Amino acid sequence: MHIRHGIAADCATINKVEISAGALFIGTHMEWAAGEITPADVLMKAAQTNQLWIAAQENILIGFLLSDVCGGDFYIKEVAVDPVHQRRGVGRALIEAALGAAKNRGFRAATLTTDRILAWNAPYYERLGFCILKADETPAALAATLAAEINPQNRCAMRKSL
Repeated sequence: MHIRHGIAADCATINKVEISAGALFIGTHMEWAAGEITPADVLMKAAQTNQLWIAAQENILIGFLLSDVCGGDFYIKEVAVDPVHQRRGVGRALIEAALGAAKNRGFRAATLTTDRILAWNAPYYERLGFCILKADETPAALAATLAAEINPQNRCAMRKSL
């Protein structure tokens, strides 16, 4: 497996990975996420600004991480891995590569929002060193991001020092 920055040519395949990974939400309270894809212009901008990481195996895209900046912190917007390749360290490798780059760029912390109910979401990030933030610990920009999400009461904000 190889981790690299995303390029424009990856955008169509990213949506296929999103759809396949999103199918895991069918039958859960997050069924609304199944079939959701990131718009092409968002992916293109992320590729142009080195905010997109790709996991590839034999030149086939098997996962990706999309990032941004939120309140001065490195923000993980999405991590998705094709279900065929899950539980093999792909997501971890993407996160480690992105966090290493973020640290090198001078970020002091990484943040994300995720579901707090599904057994495979928040606990996964906790194993990677992220901590769930209480409401009074959550920076304003991250709190606003969380509040704007679908069913924010089921979600949490998380942070990891870099």
